[in-house]
Amino acid sequence: MTTLAVPGATLTYDVHGRGPALLLVPGGPADAAVFTHLRPLLAEDHTVVTYDPRGLSRSPLDGAPGPDVVHDHAEDVHRLLAEVGPADVLASSGGAITLLEHLRQHPADVRTVVLHEPPVTRFLPAGALDGHDIPALFRDQGLPAAFAAFMKVVGVDPAPPLDPRAEGNFAYFFGHLMPAIGAYEPDLDTLRAGPARLVVAVGEESAGPAVHQAALGLAAALGTRTEAFPGGHGGFDTHAAAFAARLREVLEGC
Repeated sequence: MTTLAVPGATLTYDVHGRGPALLLVPGGPADAAVFTHLRPLLAEDHTVVTYDPRGLSRSPLDGAPGPDVVHDHAEDVHRLLAEVGPADVLASSGGAITLLEHLRQHPADVRTVVLHEPPVTRFLPAGALDGHDIPALFRDQGLPAAFAAFMKVVGVDPAPPLDPRAEGNFAYFFGHLMPAIGAYEPDLDTLRAGPARLVVAVGEESAGPAVHQAALGLAAALGTRTEAFPGGHGGFDTHAAAFAARLREVLEGC
């Protein structure tokens, strides 16, 4: 475990294995622990870097979040890569939004970026967000109501209990990160012209959820195809071995 002071926060990150650098970026309220099953498999032949994004778990903020949360998270990736060197990246869900902004600002930091089901709002199917203003629910009714609604959206009902760490993560997510992700507009022209190789990934078992449709829309807008990965939106955890094997294939250009 290593810490890195950045403007407005302190990041905590972990480095495992040896070989070419591979950064794993979690989505939404998740922290590095979401890659617990995947990380040791990839560390057999990669230097795997995982971290808790600012505002989550072991990476506390120094004060209130800034006005542009996605920008701040993207700058954190840039500062982290300055420590560990150029890398390939797997970015999940909202973490893929962070990488879309990072690629706009610092395209030379990375080699291949696998964007696993990024929830780009403009590519969501019509009506996908109807009745699901979870940040507003969080503001008006608090964390329990917002968390229950969010878990219904992702297909878990009733919602499981939250431990104190998860409570803090979801409060930051609902209050700051989720609205910023929902408002984010990628710079498609810059993404198409940049030097990094972009791979838009979809889960083989997640053809129905809106995030799957958003990934298809982003790939079409970028003029590229999608690559299927084992499992659903969280396939890196539920199908870790098969996911790691597929990720190696994609990073090798297969």
